[in-house]
Amino acid sequence: MTATFFRRTALAMALVATSLGAALTAAAQEAKPVRILTNWFAQPDQAGYWQAQQDKLGAEAGIRISVLQGGPKIQTIPQVASGQAEFGIGNADDVMLARLRGAPVRAVFAHLDHVPYALVYHADPAVKGIADLQGRTFAVNIGNAYWEWTKKQYKLANTREIPVSGDLSLFRNDARMVQQGYSLYLPARMEEAGIAVQSISLASLGYRPYNVLFTTDEMIQKNPALVKATLAAVQKGWSNFVHNPSGIKPMLLEMNKQISPAVYDAANKEMIEKLISHDLGKIGCMNDARWTELATQLRSVAFLPANFNEKQAYDRTLVPGCGS
Repeated sequence: MTATFFRRTALAMALVATSLGAALTAAAQEAKPVRILTNWFAQPDQAGYWQAQQDKLGAEAGIRISVLQGGPKIQTIPQVASGQAEFGIGNADDVMLARLRGAPVRAVFAHLDHVPYALVYHADPAVKGIADLQGRTFAVNIGNAYWEWTKKQYKLANTREIPVSGDLSLFRNDARMVQQGYSLYLPARMEEAGIAVQSISLASLGYRPYNVLFTTDEMIQKNPALVKATLAAVQKGWSNFVHNPSGIKPMLLEMNKQISPAVYDAANKEMIEKLISHDLGKIGCMNDARWTELATQLRSVAFLPANFNEKQAYDRTLVPGCGS
């Protein structure tokens, strides 16, 4: 073989490599951006979504996931409904109530079996259950569905209600205060602050709305392939997180300084043990009975009318492995 042959072959291979590189670059540039708006600062209960972004999941399906950090001024439902993000994180009860008010949003993926609501109180051996908290001050989201249901279901009387805040000083200085929070974080934060506490989970009382990812009716109707690709990607993201919960830890701790490494680890442990499906292929799946249960609870406190059809608030057919 001549030197000319080798030169021509090398040139041809270089042209192929250049063309391939250009094609890959173009494909990356053409990837459809998918924005997921969280409902609070970055923290472990969002981990699977951040994992999907970090692992660039969905790239083979032509999507690029970007997670947008929430906060106290972020309202995921109206922002997703108005097109500021394709997907948002929320609670099943909030999605259902938004649907009642005309917001065209629908839950499509349940990442946690239930919102980890908890009522946290100063450690007291005399408190055996919620009935023993009668007459105390409750720092809560006043008027929230879970709180109205709890008061009615457990006949809490003579309670004083104040708006909840992130300031622990009021709680520290009032031995009879009860404060709402997530079981994943608030008890551990209080223990770190030197306050001995106990807590009662709302799920143990029977109130257990899914923690969900939602999108709009229009997105489901006009871009079903994108929705399915996104849900497949975030399902894989949650699975990757369960396999290696420390992988996303540095990024989340850097983004949210209120979460210490110890609180992060404790939250991960509780999520993996109690809140995320142990069958990783079923992460995201929902069932009709749970939505009916929640709708019944909301009707019992007049948050929903009798004729509201809860099935309009969710679509459980879009997650791989969940069935129709």
